[in-house]
Amino acid sequence: METNSVALRGVRVEHARVVQMPGERAVHVDVCCAQPQRSAPVDELLGAVVACVQQESGEPAARIAHAVAVRMAQLTESADVQVTLRVAGDGETPAYVGVEWNVHVTDTDVQPADDATLPVRTASHAAVISLESRVPNAADVFRTMIVALDGIPGNQVEGISPLYAVTHADGSAGRSAVVALQTTMSAAQLERALTALHAAHEGAVTCHIVQMSGIGDEERAALDTGDAQHRASVLAPWMDMDPQATLQGDPLAFLLASAPDAPFVGMESDHWIIGGE
Repeated sequence: METNSVALRGVRVEHARVVQMPGERAVHVDVCCAQPQRSAPVDELLGAVVACVQQESGEPAARIAHAVAVRMAQLTESADVQVTLRVAGDGETPAYVGVEWNVHVTDTDVQPADDATLPVRTASHAAVISLESRVPNAADVFRTMIVALDGIPGNQVEGISPLYAVTHADGSAGRSAVVALQTTMSAAQLERALTALHAAHEGAVTCHIVQMSGIGDEERAALDTGDAQHRASVLAPWMDMDPQATLQGDPLAFLLASAPDAPFVGMESDHWIIGGE
């Protein structure tokens, strides 16, 4: 009898927190999906694992592992998913050699909205996220990032800008795009998810929260926006996506008119998200 499985071993997520252990630590995740019915791209699966861990950072380890298992079951349509989550020690006192949690879910468990043990997040924020890359396959990497963001529970991608070509000061070529996201994540959670996705793609994409609604002044001041208000590589695709948008009270058209890199930014494709050039 033919059998098959999808296994991800040692997926590393930096700066995660678990209730049972102090401080931020590196978390290693192993996933095994038995008899998958859907052939999901590996990049999509890796991104979803990282995003789940970052979204649930600060929760009990079993809760984090369960969130990963449920998401993997949804993406692969597997009826049997096992997740092992390991938290390494940091060499400080107390010096943990490593702690491990295991979670096993079946198709009857894949209904997180009905699970009373899972907290329900209802507060929703509108966020604008910039994506920039200098790799030749930037469009493919952006698509994978967007799928991973949309796959986080509580997230919904609501807008995607055209793809822009950018010429940098050193003469190198790049690409940029902007995404509108509705999310139940806090600013800190969303930043951690973006940091994890950046790391998962080995730094191939630079991503920033350019704007986020419904957060406090301290959270807003702490955001790393990548100096978006002075950069046409962010403002131009954003204005194409939402011509009425403002940043810090100023219309995007006003900011774009004085952006020093405006002559070096131009639209490349308005249908790139479905694979067009």
